[in-house]
Amino acid sequence: MEHVARRTIVIGAGAAVVAVACARTERSSPPASTGTTTAAPPSPTTTPIPATEAPEPVTELPQPPPPEPGSALARVADVPVGAGLIVGDTVVTQPSAGAFQAFSSVCTHQGCAVNAIAGGTINCPCHGSRFNLDGSVAAGPATRALGTVEVSVQGDWIVAGARSQVQVESTTEEPAPPPPELDRSAPANALARASDIPVGAGLILGDTVVTQPSPGDYQAFSVTCTHWGCALDAIADGTVNCPCHGSRFNLDGSVAVGPAARSLDRREISVDGEWIIAGAPLPPPRPWWCDALGIPTGCFGC
Repeated sequence: MEHVARRTIVIGAGAAVVAVACARTERSSPPASTGTTTAAPPSPTTTPIPATEAPEPVTELPQPPPPEPGSALARVADVPVGAGLIVGDTVVTQPSAGAFQAFSSVCTHQGCAVNAIAGGTINCPCHGSRFNLDGSVAAGPATRALGTVEVSVQGDWIVAGARSQVQVESTTEEPAPPPPELDRSAPANALARASDIPVGAGLILGDTVVTQPSPGDYQAFSVTCTHWGCALDAIADGTVNCPCHGSRFNLDGSVAVGPAARSLDRREISVDGEWIIAGAPLPPPRPWWCDALGIPTGCFGC
């Protein structure tokens, strides 16, 4: 009996040890997979904000200086209707008969110089921009019209600047006085009395300029300016002056101030008594008795 009780105690102790060991094993082992997977919580993300494209800045391109007011750009007859000319930094067009317009030759895309007028457009060689004859854009990439240049028609010429500008500049000097009236005793080819030509000045007589640089030294010239053919219109401060582009000539006809580079064309004159006459002096009339007596010319006053 005592033997059985001892065995029972030993078995019970062994069972207790196994139970404790199993309990420790369960606590230290990871839980068995049940066949399902728990997804990890999503990581926070930032929604991208679409970038807004900044507008391309409009850059004012450097422009060449405009032509000087009063400077001739081209003859009216040289600018064809429905086309135009490129004159230096300026484009001159005639979209319709008598309607002259002008623009800067700088393309408003990236500043290249337009170089041709064809097919009714002004064309840029760099990127293909084309402009209508009124300066507006015909084809890109340019988006702005050509810069305008003010011009006006002065006689046969297209001139830079408004008509009022040119007129103001051309009337800053005293206009030439009207030529003196000739009496009936004047020779047929008389221009003026010698006493009417002031020393150190002169008179404009029709198409002839008569001057007296020094006492008794009378000289005469064509009234046509040798620059662009305008008519000289004033003698002031010792020079003969052109209203169109500012050329001035000395009283001996030489150039005082450009843009003219050539002296005035001379005219032959002479003094006949109290008169300044065109050409050489006329010979005195042959006395009647020379022919009656048959006296040859050069003898006895004949």
